[in-house]
Amino acid sequence: MNKYELVLMLNVSVAEKDRKTFLDELEKKFKMLDKDDIGIKDLSFKLKDKSDKAYFVSYLFEWESNLLAEIKQSLLYNPNVIRYEIFSRDENAQFFHFETLQKTFEAELEKLQDKRYGKKLSFFTKKENEQYLDRKAVSMLKKYQTRFWDIKPRIYTGNSVKVQKKLRVQIIRARSLGFLPFIKH
Repeated sequence: MNKYELVLMLNVSVAEKDRKTFLDELEKKFKMLDKDDIGIKDLSFKLKDKSDKAYFVSYLFEWESNLLAEIKQSLLYNPNVIRYEIFSRDENAQFFHFETLQKTFEAELEKLQDKRYGKKLSFFTKKENEQYLDRKAVSMLKKYQTRFWDIKPRIYTGNSVKVQKKLRVQIIRARSLGFLPFIKH
């Protein structure tokens, strides 16, 4: 069995009762290890229906690979679901909750403002902080982008190649889910 993370971007205009029944049915159908109910968040871009808000829910599942086709089929033409992403997870990777991660990074960002030298950020260069490299760490990921929302190169971040690649992947995932913008408007 492999671990996966399913992130659902749900329609805000759907009634809350319908959304809850849909999520309950989904939870009953598939074995769930952990759930992060992120709630309604502002998106960095407008959707087709001119909405700029979505309801986010993140699940940690343990599935056989043949169940992925089944879950994709159940989510494909559902009116509740705007977008979904399924991410493969490592066995030892930690599942973070959005609100606790944001609180952690707010405290860390205050410390970084005092210790910041030049333009280099040194948070993810420390081995013990690599575990926090996640797409839900929006406040920290913003610091690793330029004013035009490009990803800062390694020369400015001070990261190793391995960490810089992970950082890039997480920024792209956050952009695809609407937490970060692709370009400056």
